[in-house]
Amino acid sequence: MLIPSLVPEKYKDKDPRALAYLYPTRLNLVSYAKQMQKFAFYQALEVAEDLAHRQGFILIPWACLHWQRAKNYGNDRKIKIGRNSFFLLKPNELTKGETKKLEKYYSEELNKEIKIG
Repeated sequence: MLIPSLVPEKYKDKDPRALAYLYPTRLNLVSYAKQMQKFAFYQALEVAEDLAHRQGFILIPWACLHWQRAKNYGNDRKIKIGRNSFFLLKPNELTKGETKKLEKYYSEELNKEIKIG
């Protein structure tokens, strides 16, 4: 089963870290802060996803799990990045409903056409 990445492929193309150096007087601080927050989120998500794959897990967004099942996993298999929670699950631990929710998440949230399973 090939699971795609939760991280957009080209998020590094718009790295905002150099903007403060290049445009110190013309930089809109609110816009810069939002760009930095989004960039940092995707960086952390990329690291978490890489570590999950190395341990044989996949990263599942909280929105794809039933709340009772998510509660059963507790904090031992939960990763919180910003305000978003992700769970570490083995590919064979996914139920049919979770697989459908994950496919829907990939197609709607990430605009990717993916078939899991």
